[in-house]
Amino acid sequence: IHRAIINGDYKTGITIMKMVERLDAGPILTQREIPIEETDNVGILHNKLSLLGKELLMETIPLLVEGKITPKIQEETGATFASNIKREDEKIDFSKSSRQVFNLIRGLNPFPGAYTILETKIIKVWNSRIGTNFYFDKHYGEIVAIYDDGIGVKTENGEIIITELQMEGKTRMFAKDFLNGLRDPKLLLGKLFD
Repeated sequence: IHRAIINGDYKTGITIMKMVERLDAGPILTQREIPIEETDNVGILHNKLSLLGKELLMETIPLLVEGKITPKIQEETGATFASNIKREDEKIDFSKSSRQVFNLIRGLNPFPGAYTILETKIIKVWNSRIGTNFYFDKHYGEIVAIYDDGIGVKTENGEIIITELQMEGKTRMFAKDFLNGLRDPKLLLGKLFD
């Protein structure tokens, strides 16, 4: 689920297959796809796939018992396997496109969480939106704007607006609340996320 969102896939799905010794290699019994929505994160998509899996299993079992399913051998040439998420995969690289950063953030929400570093402090970033401004004279990861609902950060092709974050040792909060707690939010401008 994580990799599908991080990679920017537009759809994912559930496969019911016969078990064999090798992982995910058994003959396919049934499959169903669903779109990955712009608003989906790992938690939301996990819940959608859980419901879809339940429905598909309830449809598949009677068909299998009645002998109405012909298992399809999987084509190994088209098979792909998603690697496990490592700690280094969780770090936001602001030199990537706004879309890639956006997908990473939602692809790691609610677990394990994307992060960045500001002045040696780890900050988890839980939600964001893609901004519409371009900053050609700024550095990747530079805080370029303060909005009512978030913090604008320079990316490869524009900006990502952080709308929900978690400071090291603190609880999750909306960026709006974080900014309201600062004496002067504009002092963040020009600071760099590492």
